[in-house]
Amino acid sequence: MLLKGIYVFLGGLFFLYLQLLLMPALAIMNVVPLILLPWLIYIVWKQAWELSLPVVFLIGLMYDTLNPSLFGMHALFFVLLAVLIDVLRIPFEQDSNVAKLIAIGSTNLIFSLLYLLAQGLSWGFDAKVYRLSVLGFFYNLIFSLLLFTVMQFISKLRIVVVHD
Repeated sequence: MLLKGIYVFLGGLFFLYLQLLLMPALAIMNVVPLILLPWLIYIVWKQAWELSLPVVFLIGLMYDTLNPSLFGMHALFFVLLAVLIDVLRIPFEQDSNVAKLIAIGSTNLIFSLLYLLAQGLSWGFDAKVYRLSVLGFFYNLIFSLLLFTVMQFISKLRIVVVHD
């Protein structure tokens, strides 16, 4: 269990570094895709509750150090989304593609709404905040679908060593 926890945490750090170093280059109209959302969905979907929730919270806190004015916002949102994904996962089979699509869509929608609420309460609700929220939702949704599919594909790959 400890080694699996370290593995999940190191994977989270890898995606956090990708978010910090690579994702700003992919920004469209000042909207940076959040690569941590598909990682969060994948980890909560595949790992045990006791393992994924603390790691998701820690990665959220690490990401929040970049924006001290809203410190704790991503950590709170990630924990809420982890609970949502776990609740969505319960009535479906583990490998149900429909359940995965519902989880990806609802997670991105709820994150966008929570982020809109946090931004609006912090700096005011104006047309720019709404525009960025809608654009961010669709951009993150496309990124989440693509990245979650790639992570699913990579997790099914097996290495076979043959000795001749």
